[in-house]
Amino acid sequence: MKTIESHPGIPLVNHLSQVAKNCLKIANENTTDFGFDRKIKADLLFICGFYHDSGKATSYFQNYLKNPDKPHNSLKNHSLPSAVFVFYVTQKYLRESGLTKDEKFLLSVICFIVVRRHHGNLGNFNIELGIDHFKEDLEKQFKSIDKEAIQEIIQIGNEKLNISVDWCDFVNWFENDGYSKETRLELIAFYNLNFQKKWESPKKSKAYYLFLWMFGTLLFSDKSDVILAGKFPEIQNLNLNYLTEFREDKGFNKSSTAINNLKNEAYFSVLESLENRFETSKHFYSITLPTGLGKTLTSLGASLKLKELANLKEGKIIIAIPFTSIIDQNYEVYREVFNDPDNSLLLKHHHLAEPSYKESEDAVRDSEESQYLIETWQSSVVVTTFVQLLECLITNNKTKLLKFSALSNSVIILDEVQQIPHPLWEVVRQAFFSIAEHLNCYIILMSATQPLIFKPQEEITELVGNHQHYFSFFNRTKLVNRTKESISLDEFTEVIIEYCLDKPKKDVLIILNTKKTTLETYRNIYNSIDNEENEIFYLTTLITPFERKQIIKKIKSKNKGRRQIIVSTQLVEAGVDISVDTVFRALAPLDSIIQAAGRANRYNEKEEVSEVYLYKIDELEKVTGFIYGADLIKKTENVLKDFDIVEEKEYLKLIQNYFEQVKDLSVYSENNYLKSLLALNFEETGEFQLIEDTKSESIFIGLNKNARMIWKKFLEIKENDGLNMFEKKKAFASIKAEFYDYVININIPFQKEDIGLPLEPDYGFYYINLENQPKPIYNCNSDYTANNEGYIFEGIQILTF
Repeated sequence: MKTIESHPGIPLVNHLSQVAKNCLKIANENTTDFGFDRKIKADLLFICGFYHDSGKATSYFQNYLKNPDKPHNSLKNHSLPSAVFVFYVTQKYLRESGLTKDEKFLLSVICFIVVRRHHGNLGNFNIELGIDHFKEDLEKQFKSIDKEAIQEIIQIGNEKLNISVDWCDFVNWFENDGYSKETRLELIAFYNLNFQKKWESPKKSKAYYLFLWMFGTLLFSDKSDVILAGKFPEIQNLNLNYLTEFREDKGFNKSSTAINNLKNEAYFSVLESLENRFETSKHFYSITLPTGLGKTLTSLGASLKLKELANLKEGKIIIAIPFTSIIDQNYEVYREVFNDPDNSLLLKHHHLAEPSYKESEDAVRDSEESQYLIETWQSSVVVTTFVQLLECLITNNKTKLLKFSALSNSVIILDEVQQIPHPLWEVVRQAFFSIAEHLNCYIILMSATQPLIFKPQEEITELVGNHQHYFSFFNRTKLVNRTKESISLDEFTEVIIEYCLDKPKKDVLIILNTKKTTLETYRNIYNSIDNEENEIFYLTTLITPFERKQIIKKIKSKNKGRRQIIVSTQLVEAGVDISVDTVFRALAPLDSIIQAAGRANRYNEKEEVSEVYLYKIDELEKVTGFIYGADLIKKTENVLKDFDIVEEKEYLKLIQNYFEQVKDLSVYSENNYLKSLLALNFEETGEFQLIEDTKSESIFIGLNKNARMIWKKFLEIKENDGLNMFEKKKAFASIKAEFYDYVININIPFQKEDIGLPLEPDYGFYYINLENQPKPIYNCNSDYTANNEGYIFEGIQILTF
């Protein structure tokens, strides 16, 4: 009997057996049942894994393997014939399962679609069932399969499942319209009755996430066999002892300052609350603390304690953070806690993360394996972005779903959770309810400004006992509301200049809502204030990440002889660990205003209460509504209208009032993503994006010698004809993080096609060489006075666009 292969030199039965084994491991690690017997759940995954490539047994596919460079027609395709066979086996297996007709229908179709699409993305449920156009091809494919060879494989499945499946019976079933037009119509009727009329939202959502879990599990199991060949890393277990020893080594438990005592009190309050209030049925928790009270370590302690209480021995801790800048900052803290661990214990994943997976001091996986292990979250603790997490929960994308099964039995921390846009609250809420129930996840929401995504006390448990006490303790800042009348940008700038001249010792932070007004304000202040006595910084995304890091580093290592004035956009409001005397903030949503206040007197180190001045600026009124949403600005004005001054101890009441109003907005928002999720319209959920794309162009700034060297490497990769597309992508991954340190993105103005540069882009990036140009490194080095007008290239100020 001839050997059937799945890949060159690899017997099909070997690949199928390994994929099925991987599927069963994941099925058994997921301790929930999706509403039916856990053995059935595992067996269905076995069917998908063991038969997902059964269509490769056709003579057409085998010929393709032997002669890949010759022309082949669509008969070599294997996913659809595999799916039809899986549908047949699933129906046979479920016949004596005791499940209802509806349940059998749903599970059979899930298995069919999961296998049909395992090389692509999920399509909408109601259009995935049709195979009428492929009937003739399928008959040819099935007839071309060696009966004895395929039956030998099937026999292994029969013994595992305790059923009797015969290949000849299957072919007869198919040729006699076993999967007929009537079958499809019956399935559509089932869909219309249950998903359009009968079932409630939780049941529909359960079906959606069962789809994602089974699809993601098959994808991961299949690709892991191809890429890792069974060489999975040994994921380390961890417990609270890591953090306990770290805190003791650092002396955090010893009394010192009042603020450190308060940090300790909060930390132990959270652990005690978990001990006293934890129940396995309670999956949602919050940690609400003001800025500067150690939420990073407190939330890590809570997650480690939750793992212990919920008995999540094999589960991961997934820490999701809104911005990559905060990820890099917090990752260093975690790395210190775990004593510079291997990636099997601690992993960082975002779009610029270095694709290098270290298993020990000397062992690093090759680039393909490294990238795969990182992107599928093969670690005990994963530090990642909101984008990576949420776009894995609401999607149809096979690449994003590769890591979906890694969520099982995990503790998920959402840091700065208020950054989730309110129109997405309802779909995010449904997503988290579903994974909490069906993947046995526990979720911790962490913020100083806790949004009302979940109902307090009813749906979510606050872990900080008497958290109001921690807010009332502080008197670091006060909000001075000047928004009852608007002023011009020039008037706003004059107010700041006058303040700076009158208070020459006070460090000042100015936050505006657009890059253009930030640059204009920076110029005016720079030209009006003595540069010998003051360090004046400009900080927006219109300067390269390399420069921003240098600026922040210089701000933090303050020259005590000179006052600092920082002009920035809202990028400083989360994760930038700076502390000034006074903040001037253009009107924004209230949670952003409170975050801005957190940059003043951060450690209670100032002699006086810091003032946070809030202004409404004429030129920014329209664009502020566009950036943040006019409704959020209106809610903020409603909350503030009766206040001239708000002390920090009152911030909590203010923000609670604000989020109660925002909750109403979220409930009544038109939420097409939620509708699509509940209708199993996977293509529409596949359009979900946490951050909407903007029309922009990317510019690589040849800022220094290293930047120019990186650009040269980039061109060498792109222009190397000896590399195919995948090899070029792999080569670029090794320089990607450093490359993007020198990239800025410029939004294309409304009704314009480009930003008007007199040059053509190279491989998607405009290149500007500053070797012979003034270097605009705003107070990064001694050359900062050379140019304070923006990047200049052939007479064009690209920063003014």
